[in-house]
Amino acid sequence: AGGLGGVVGSALAGLVGEHHAAALQKQIDKGGILLWVRTPDAGHEARAIDLLKSHSATDVHAHDLPDQASS
Repeated sequence: AGGLGGVVGSALAGLVGEHHAAALQKQIDKGGILLWVRTPDAGHEARAIDLLKSHSATDVHAHDLPDQASS
């Protein structure tokens, strides 16, 4: 499991940057899991965050993604 966590941490570093990757790796090392949820709009995003927090999720937050059409 530790080796898999290291691989995940390395992959994340390339995707989100070293600072965020270190924070994510710390959560994995403590037994946490990573979960990304894609929502169609702000209302669904708020509901997803509320549901996660109501079931004891911690460090829950939203990120904007770049528009894929302009890439």
